[in-house]
Amino acid sequence: MRVLSETLVLVLVGCFAFAGVAQAAAPTLLGVGHEKRHPTATFAMPGADDGTIYFATKPDRASDGEFLEENVEHLDLLTADEIQAGRWIDSSQIDPGRYYVLLRAYDFDCLGDASCMTGFSQMLPLTVAKPKARYRGTVRAYRYLSRVRLGLAIRPLGERVPYRVCWRLVSGHRRCARGAVTGYSWNQAATDWLTVRKRGMPTVAKFAWYVDGRRVASERRRIPFPPD
Repeated sequence: MRVLSETLVLVLVGCFAFAGVAQAAAPTLLGVGHEKRHPTATFAMPGADDGTIYFATKPDRASDGEFLEENVEHLDLLTADEIQAGRWIDSSQIDPGRYYVLLRAYDFDCLGDASCMTGFSQMLPLTVAKPKARYRGTVRAYRYLSRVRLGLAIRPLGERVPYRVCWRLVSGHRRCARGAVTGYSWNQAATDWLTVRKRGMPTVAKFAWYVDGRRVASERRRIPFPPD
């Protein structure tokens, strides 16, 4: 009987402990967004001593609730003032893309209290669109050179963008050359240059640049030829 009573007590204690864990308060993400690619979040996590916000490129999570480490693109530690205000804006910018956001709260004085603020919030998606790109085509032709330099600048650019530039020959045939502009910052411009032969070009040539089949820039330029 004594063994049975002790077993019953342990089972009851375990049930109460499980119930306490189930009732533990978790932070709530009220919304996520960005201001010029600076991530923002509003949340509720009263009583928390510390908090961390995570941005991952995939929603996959480990058994403890964390994002898989290889998918975490960015994280930031919340200050006491941010926790109290329930609002956060990051000092760093984030690249355009699709993200999944989690908030984690910590209560260092919890000591097993089921009502303490701890654990992960629900997950929210965040899409950061690419900034609108501006394109500029440039033609550099020199009298004593048999070649023309064709440049395409894209602002801003943080990726690789293939393009083609086309022009008409005196014969009426169309000729094109292909290149790619590679950028490394969504706050800066990037430029690519191609060098093509003048042979067959008219005295005044019109050049057009295309990205994904869409004309993004054009430039008409007089083509000086070397004297005979």
